Amino acid sequence: MEISSPFSYEGYYFDSLVLPDSVILKVSNREAKLKMTYINEFSLSVITSDSLSVPLTINRDGDTIEFYTYSSLYGNQVRTDGLIFGNLPGASVGQPVSGYSIMRSTWKVHENSITVICLTKTSSLGTVNNIQEFSGTLEGYIYDMNDQPVTRLLQTYYYFVLHTPITLNSDGTYLTQIFRRFPTEQVGHLTVKEYNFEGWNGSVNIEPFELHDIQPDTVVVQDIHLKNNDYVGTAVENNHSPRNNTLTLINYPNPFNTSTNFFVQLPDGMKRKAGDISIYNMRGELIITIPFKNGASVRWDGKDRNGNVMPSGIFYYQLTIEQQRMKTGSMILLK
Repeated sequence: MEISSPFSYEGYYFDSLVLPDSVILKVSNREAKLKMTYINEFSLSVITSDSLSVPLTINRDGDTIEFYTYSSLYGNQVRTDGLIFGNLPGASVGQPVSGYSIMRSTWKVHENSITVICLTKTSSLGTVNNIQEFSGTLEGYIYDMNDQPVTRLLQTYYYFVLHTPITLNSDGTYLTQIFRRFPTEQVGHLTVKEYNFEGWNGSVNIEPFELHDIQPDTVVVQDIHLKNNDYVGTAVENNHSPRNNTLTLINYPNPFNTSTNFFVQLPDGMKRKAGDISIYNMRGELIITIPFKNGASVRWDGKDRNGNVMPSGIFYYQLTIEQQRMKTGSMILLK
């Protein structure tokens, strides 16, 4: 377990940093005392079983980790900090699989503090992690209630946040970093924040979508549709959408191991039409049919319509809209 400068208190005593008299670490229903409490303010501390009065075991399926720090100076101060993860009620992040750990970090965007709790692929082993190394990228278009691309917010000091601040471009495209919190995360709103203001201003409801098992260094394409226009400005000038007659079908990752995603973007004249993606094996046998929503990603978990896991091999997919074949492609499943 690694902790970066968690133990200092407000106030100084004879020009020295006020440090706690004792630190207690509690996991589930068992607790231990740290053998040393003098921890440099700016260092990252690595806590092992040798650092504790008694060994503690963390349940990787789900656990509660709590720190209690005590200082007899300035009125017997007591501070608490903690994290719930995994399959427990109130968890803020899912359970880490083999090779993954949990990270919580806070940094500032202008004057606003952004806290991220997510699963990371590698532990830092005594070196402060670069947060961006553990994120994926979410990109696409943001549309207002009139189906027009959003090019700016109503006030220049407003900005949207999903996991991290959203960069909004003049053509309505956006870019933001996303983190793996749970294997599947439902997204139903964007937070509205102000530059140079601690806290948040409000939120905007959006058409719900799901983020599936986000991994570092991956790109997810997902359009965002606002349910109200409270914080957004005018759309692209002359009411012209940057996408016109182009049909987009993207399959990623390819090859894949357990699941793959499809992103479908229809031309303006077909936005409201329904369709599906059919997947076939090399013999031309239909494996499964998946309905899609325009401007959203859908996932195939490598199983047929009866829930059977497919073997490694080449599979073909076909995009059909109102019984008309629009586009095809192939992908590789590797076990």
